[in-house]
Amino acid sequence: MVLCIIAFFVFAVMSIFSAKYRPLAKEGLKCVFKTITFRPCDTGLDDRIKARLVSELLKFSPGAAKVLNKHFVIFSWLFVLLTFGSLAYSIYGFYNFYVYGNCDGPDSVNGCVLNDITGDYGRFSEPKDLIVPTNYDGLTEGNPNGTLKIIEFGCFTCPYTKKAEDTVQGLLQEYDGQIYYVFKPFPLPNHNNSFEAARAVLCARDQGKMWEFRKEVFKQQDVCRTDGTLAIKELAQNAQLDMDKFNKCYDNNETDAELGKYVQQGKDAHIYATPTFFVNDKPVVGPKTLDQFRCEIEKKDSLVKEIGCLLGQWWG
Repeated sequence: MVLCIIAFFVFAVMSIFSAKYRPLAKEGLKCVFKTITFRPCDTGLDDRIKARLVSELLKFSPGAAKVLNKHFVIFSWLFVLLTFGSLAYSIYGFYNFYVYGNCDGPDSVNGCVLNDITGDYGRFSEPKDLIVPTNYDGLTEGNPNGTLKIIEFGCFTCPYTKKAEDTVQGLLQEYDGQIYYVFKPFPLPNHNNSFEAARAVLCARDQGKMWEFRKEVFKQQDVCRTDGTLAIKELAQNAQLDMDKFNKCYDNNETDAELGKYVQQGKDAHIYATPTFFVNDKPVVGPKTLDQFRCEIEKKDSLVKEIGCLLGQWWG
């Protein structure tokens, strides 16, 4: 009776490719229907499958055949559970592919997926689909005339944007004098208090303490996501901001127009995950190591460096 459930699924799939399996699929369906309506399955399909399996196994291992014959019901239930588990996982994979463009879900790109804000193009996007921003507006650091220009779209409550922060600081130190770094806040609506955190950082920027406050927001990211404005204002106080000015800026949404501009720029660039970087116009999606960024920056200098970077990524 139990094995009929598996037989139905197996033969139903096989009948798509060969008509000879259709009678068996119908027989399996009939048995399943009788089972779920609490009637005895009298087709004999279970017994025929059992006899076939035991006889085939007997050719290779009489001991294993004996165990299978004795505990056939237990093995049948295990196969049923595996079948339904596989079916559920397959459905989950199809859902992820439809929603995120991959079978692994939102974390497959090692970034916070933005399909809910960017629209249909976010489902199946790849780095090659990204459009380079046309300006360097944003939270900036470094030399505007530098030869290395890096734009980052990030969300202050995205754990992957936080993960990339150490690498960003490393780049600013290593390429000091050469780098011009631009951060464009791109808050995700499915992350609690993402807009509030971005608004607060812009307000801190107006007091010349963007970097100090940004560091605190990333450090206390979980608290900001759960406690929102209360935690954000406490961080502002700890960063020694002028709270009268900060509260006026934050409570009156004075930076929302600027924030909306960055969000629109992200949409125009077809950003589909944070963090997303443009390294001298070359898109890089997700947090990367400092070595990986070095490769993106320096591999064009010579063929030897490019080959070395490729080998390093392959071994790493």
